[in-house]
Amino acid sequence: MAEKQLKPKIDEVVGNIINEENLGNALDLISFIKENKISLRWSSTNCWQLYYKSKRIGIIRMTEKAYPMYALGASSWLFAPWGLDDILEIVADDNPKAKEIILSNVRQCNSCSSCGPGHKRTFLGRQFDKACHAGISMINPDKVTVNCIKRMLEVKKNQLNN
Repeated sequence: MAEKQLKPKIDEVVGNIINEENLGNALDLISFIKENKISLRWSSTNCWQLYYKSKRIGIIRMTEKAYPMYALGASSWLFAPWGLDDILEIVADDNPKAKEIILSNVRQCNSCSSCGPGHKRTFLGRQFDKACHAGISMINPDKVTVNCIKRMLEVKKNQLNN
């Protein structure tokens, strides 16, 4: 009989993977996600997709070696928004620091996947000629960046509620 594949909850593994320096911010975001009734669905090893009203709105990955585009080391994690390009202007208008955070986290293509050498994409009026297909990846976000992520999720959630 084949063993049932385990699909761990993020709470069961986060403390074993992310180091103390990054753990507080990860737990803060996970708590926010749960409080806002955004579901965390296990996707693959150390990866959970965020869904709200059946729409994928982001991912959280931890210590991922299978996908070199994420370039995560041991004890690292990231948040990547999914389908949130339409709300970035609102988030940036709310907080000038958010624009800087978003633009500084646009991933440049390293030809590590089938999308190489990258795509022309525009984020907040700034064109990137070789953006990774992953778009924005916030690796080991600090408290200010986590607050920006929270705002992104709030705005998208409000949009989906209307």
